[in-house]
Formats: sequence, C-alpha cells, structure tokens
Amino acid sequence: IRDRFWGWPLAQHDAVHHAAHAALAIRVEFEEASKRKDHPLFGFRAGLGLATGRAVAGRIGTVDQVKVTVFGPVVNLAARLESMTKQLQAPILIDETTAKMLSSSCPDSFRIRKVARVIPYGVTTPLTVSELLPPAGDGVLLSNEHIRAYEQALECLQAGDWDAAFRLLHHVPAED
Repeated sequence: IRDRFWGWPLAQHDAVHHAAHAALAIRVEFEEASKRKDHPLFGFRAGLGLATGRAVAGRIGTVDQVKVTVFGPVVNLAARLESMTKQLQAPILIDETTAKMLSSSCPDSFRIRKVARVIPYGVTTPLTVSELLPPAGDGVLLSNEHIRAYEQALECLQAGDWDAAFRLLHHVPAED
C-alpha cells in the first residue's frame, strides 16, 4: 500500500500512532491471509515502510479525475524502507524519527527493534533503521529479552566484536 499518510489536510498530534497501528493491523491481515491455502494471498508477503517528517501534500489531476498525494524526501525515505523489508526480512521498517516518537510516547503499545545502520538509495547520511513489532503477548515470537539481546548483538557487531555478537544472537529464537 503506497502513499498512505496522516496529518493532511488537518494536522494530527497522534498521526504517527495512527500510522503505526495501521501498519501493525496490515501485518496481521497479510500474515493470516498468507497462511490460508484457499486465499488469493496464500504465500504472499508484504513489506511496509514508515517515515515521519514534513512533506508536500495536495491534489493533482483534473476536475474530473483528482488524486491526493504527497511528495518529498520523507516520502522517498518511506519508499526506500519499504523496499528494504525483503532484504532485512522485517515486515515493517521505520526511520529514526518514527522510532523515537513511538518509543517516547507509547512504549507499551509498540515495540521497536533496531536492525541496521544503512544509507538508503538517494540518501546521503546514514540512519538507523528499526523494525516495528507488535506488543508482547501470546503468539508473539520475540520477547522483550530477545529484542534486547538482538540489539546488544547488533552493537557488538557494529563495534567489531564478532564473538560477543555471536554469543548474544544465541539468545534470540532461531526462527527470527
């Protein structure tokens, strides 16, 4: 699903939360549909990218055929994150701004795991990409302890401490 956005034409103080809840709901729907052999989306995977920031929003087209869309670097970043989901094997990737906003305002509603430091195509500065995860609960593969071990392993890997990273990754389920 491309170009879903919140905050236009009226500003919303909780636009990031709406986007995150929508992304998690989409993830659940696709996971359930992809498991059903009788469903047209059987075996299908979808990736979502969320980025937060200012964009140009408005209507384009003719009077008879109008479309509302957004443009700008943050829109391009969201598209780059979406395209990275397959490579990083994460259903929902978010940028640093989105991660900070969700972590600081709703730590119980959203769980976030840092997964990589990257320079996406068309971007000149490196950024930390995180995965948006559903709240802890029944049927959820990763516990908060697993997420902490993974992030510590990532830090060790980035620092060049391969042995420590290897040991810490053994605390994360192999299915992840």
